[in-house]
Amino acid sequence: MDTRPCDDVATLLKLYELATEPHVRAAQSWALTELEATDYESFQRRYPSGSQEWRHFNDICGVMELFGVLVKHQLVREDVFFDLFGGIDLLWNAMAGVIQGMRQAIDPRLYENFELLHQRAKARE
Repeated sequence: MDTRPCDDVATLLKLYELATEPHVRAAQSWALTELEATDYESFQRRYPSGSQEWRHFNDICGVMELFGVLVKHQLVREDVFFDLFGGIDLLWNAMAGVIQGMRQAIDPRLYENFELLHQRAKARE
């Protein structure tokens, strides 16, 4: 017996719950309206490790990374995911310059699934 539709519904409800948690909403709002760094160097100067802004950045990148992993590995259907979640391109565009610098300094694969999610969202336009 195929339980995939029920699994998708349960997974989507959990993702929606995660995406609407107050700290995630605050992080998303901050990234879209207050982030004032276009590269990693300026990000480090303006938002030192441990600051609220640094946590906002990492919270939203972490959530988008998780979502990207789930879509990439088909643990949630891509078409259903994108019917529910939007604005990924706005988040990526606001954060991409910082992430590129973080990749050079820390890990070349950092937030690669967030980027994949962005690319898949763009392909759907």
